[in-house]
Amino acid sequence: MLLLTPIFGLFSYNSGFGYDALEYLVIGRSLNDGYQMYDFIPSKSWLWYVFVQKGINILGGDFTHFQVTLLIVIEFIGIGISSYIVVNKLTKSSQTAFITAFLSLLSCFFMEINFLEPEAPIAILAIWSLYFLSKNKNLDWFIGGVLLGIAMTFKSIAMFYVAGAGLYLFYECFFIRKSNFWQITQKGTLILVGFAVPLLLSLLYFYQLNRLEQHIYWSYIYPFGSYPSHTLFLKKLIIKTFWFIFLTILSIILALTVKDKSKYWSNTTFMVSLFFGLLSLTSLMKSQASHYFYPAAPFFSVVIAMVYNHYSKIYEQKLNRVYLALGILSILVLVITFITRREVIQRLVQIDDFAIEKTYASTVNRNLKAGDKALLIDFGTLFYFHSHRYPNVPFINTEMQTSDYIKKHTDVYEKSLQDTSMKLVFFGFRHTVIDDSTKINTPENKIALDKLRSELSKNFTVETDSVLYIKLWHRKTSK
Repeated sequence: MLLLTPIFGLFSYNSGFGYDALEYLVIGRSLNDGYQMYDFIPSKSWLWYVFVQKGINILGGDFTHFQVTLLIVIEFIGIGISSYIVVNKLTKSSQTAFITAFLSLLSCFFMEINFLEPEAPIAILAIWSLYFLSKNKNLDWFIGGVLLGIAMTFKSIAMFYVAGAGLYLFYECFFIRKSNFWQITQKGTLILVGFAVPLLLSLLYFYQLNRLEQHIYWSYIYPFGSYPSHTLFLKKLIIKTFWFIFLTILSIILALTVKDKSKYWSNTTFMVSLFFGLLSLTSLMKSQASHYFYPAAPFFSVVIAMVYNHYSKIYEQKLNRVYLALGILSILVLVITFITRREVIQRLVQIDDFAIEKTYASTVNRNLKAGDKALLIDFGTLFYFHSHRYPNVPFINTEMQTSDYIKKHTDVYEKSLQDTSMKLVFFGFRHTVIDDSTKINTPENKIALDKLRSELSKNFTVETDSVLYIKLWHRKTSK
């Protein structure tokens, strides 16, 4: 971990903020600037934005690349330390703990945890939940549920860990018969009660703020009911994670071949980890972004490490061939990465100055006075963040959740532009028109965009920026 941390820090720093992170940073910073949660539509659960806000504030309060990288690195260290401590306590094997921590951290390079993503704190909470669930006592299942409930307030993916725990209880009762039906009912009830505690407190909190409806919709209804499925990132996911998938499948096959089946298949830590990993992959049915795979990585790492620890003792003298194969696999991964994503390798050998970001800020701010508003549809979060501006609409990008909002608010762009303090609009530069390529042709988006174009043609004039070559719409001056 001591070796990987500075490498990961450099890699994260040179990776920049990332597409998703810009939204987290804009909304997180807005909480410092007098806005409340749900003033802007979030793509994740509420605690993640508060975490970003508070984390950056503790680290100095400047939303810069250094502070953001520092927060990412702290999460990275937290994953490594948590994995090592928990697995070492549960398996009484420092080798198993080390391999688990190493693989969990190595996966961060390939599963987009070098960007600011909520999967990192969720993984830490779930790892500690594994510790309590593996102790397999009633009170421990309640504590494990509370930790997963807190994780749920970061992102809804945590619900699948609870489903994994439930599947384990079913397995424990009906397959290996370590518990009877009454015992698993008690444990199942306690984990659900524990899981519900943070969620009920969240409901109470937003009820007091008069934001309960927004909280329920964006935290529960939209993620599970309205978020569309797509396969835009499937190819990239397979290329980046095939090595980890291979190791996981190989480990499960090897675990099936051991003579003493109880060594793994009656082992609570092994089975809870396996079910946590498998059930957390459910989110890949919606999208195959690489960070969607990471909730499974620490738990499949436990599976891999436990199997390796067993076979390393049996075939100690023959492991040189295994190490050679892993070395060849590592070289293959690096070669593929260099061929397909050469810029990724460059992140390990340079320190980026991000000079272009000053241009992003000046492009917006030189066209606005204090109190003026801007609606930045083309690359909105990028320009909102760097110019430190906010729109007069309840969204900062035109992603899937915005398309969902527009279903009931087709006049939102029109009303925004009718506000005379709205002086600048970025629109019409991209072929995709809006961020959400899956919903651009829906009737609601077509109506909303037609109203936007109509309002622009009436009250705005257009020019092409001489530096960034994007279309800037300026409000016509009154005569």
